[in-house]
Amino acid sequence: MALLKEAESMARDYQRMGIRELREHARSEHPEHDPEAARVFVDRVLDMEAERLTWHWHENPGFQPFSSTSKLGEHPGGGTAAADPLVLAYDRGIRVHAGHEFAREWLEAARLRPRVRLAVLIRAAKLFPMSAQQQALWAKSYDFIAQHLPIYSRMLQMGSLSTMAELSQVEVVRVTERETYRRTRNEHKSVAIFKNGQAVKDAAKQARVELLLLAQI
Repeated sequence: MALLKEAESMARDYQRMGIRELREHARSEHPEHDPEAARVFVDRVLDMEAERLTWHWHENPGFQPFSSTSKLGEHPGGGTAAADPLVLAYDRGIRVHAGHEFAREWLEAARLRPRVRLAVLIRAAKLFPMSAQQQALWAKSYDFIAQHLPIYSRMLQMGSLSTMAELSQVEVVRVTERETYRRTRNEHKSVAIFKNGQAVKDAAKQARVELLLLAQI
């Protein structure tokens, strides 16, 4: 029982911990490393990226509400730093901050393949609490999402994805009067990125395992 309480207390501490500090605790070389820290860190990164991407889609369809000279020389609290999307988001009361940029940069550095990245972000977006308007779309089943993938890939800023090229080898046979010639050639064909909802779940699980391993490095 004492061990269980200690584990629960540690998990709560990780939930309250800042993302940069959490990143350090996730590393296997950290003196207080715990695999639970890596799990919480990866989930936090995915939650924050899903929030950032879906906020961008919901609030900024097709354009960014700032320019290179917008609010030049101002930032929250005063100072001389030029404004950026996070500053304007701050001014508008939107929960996008430097932690989101840290999460975005870490996830980009992970270099996930587009298919598994899309899947794990779909999973994160489905789990993340949103406005009623957004939740109506993300509450759909995984099978529905797989069938309407371009809608969801656009919301996650990955373009209108629906198919991918698959390489296969085809045997070519040519028969003459004297002999039969056989050779193989490579052919590309377009296949659905996810054939069904289970394929989305499987790819998301694969991506999460990759991220957990990276988080401990």
